[in-house]
Amino acid sequence: MRRSNRTLLLAGILVALSGAFADGAEKIKVLIVTGFDVASHQWEESARMNQGILQESDRFDVAISTDKEVFASPKLSDYDVLVLNFGFWNEPEPSDLAKTGLLDFVKEGGGVVALHFACSSFQDWDEYGELLGRVWVKGVGGHGPYSEFTVNIKDAEHPVTKGLEDFKTEDELYAKLSGDAEIQVLATADSDWSGKTEPIVFAKTYGKGRVLQNVLGHGLDAKRNPDYQKLLRRGVEWAATGKVTVE
Repeated sequence: MRRSNRTLLLAGILVALSGAFADGAEKIKVLIVTGFDVASHQWEESARMNQGILQESDRFDVAISTDKEVFASPKLSDYDVLVLNFGFWNEPEPSDLAKTGLLDFVKEGGGVVALHFACSSFQDWDEYGELLGRVWVKGVGGHGPYSEFTVNIKDAEHPVTKGLEDFKTEDELYAKLSGDAEIQVLATADSDWSGKTEPIVFAKTYGKGRVLQNVLGHGLDAKRNPDYQKLLRRGVEWAATGKVTVE
């Protein structure tokens, strides 16, 4: 009888442990896609820094690809969320297969987080603009001098920004982004260059997937801002799961 009870007890422990693992212990699989940018953005260093910021939390397992054709790979479905860490309008568009791969990934429930100048890429690919919600159109979008400004939290109930307070950063303040897709603005800043309040962090859906765009993070110093790092971790987790448990 004693042996039987011990067996039952061990079985119960194993069931409890398997339930704990199923309830969220598994890491979120993140793929940072990089490999091109303007010289001032230092894509190699910035991708590694963003990887490190995410991996400071045990919530993420982060890989890096320097080839946008990774969007065409059947292995893309191994990831929960893609982080777009690139940007420049002179970069050729992805192949048709890669375009379809990226859009299908999100339509089927994958997450996307677009950072900083990713909104400038692929100027003639209309569906990329629809995916991100707002884009930098050459000759329209812009920013004033690199300077200190205040980021204002506008949605205190969204999981990404819940509990966060307004903060100061030294960065580029993007303005006059183009697009009319429905977006949920999470944070804004007042631009002296445009004379308007500009969306800085915003969310949307695309098919079954969640998309978050954060246009902060021009230089490595801007990425060292603790609030930038919080927004990055929270944005990536939300895009992957719809919830936020990290700081």
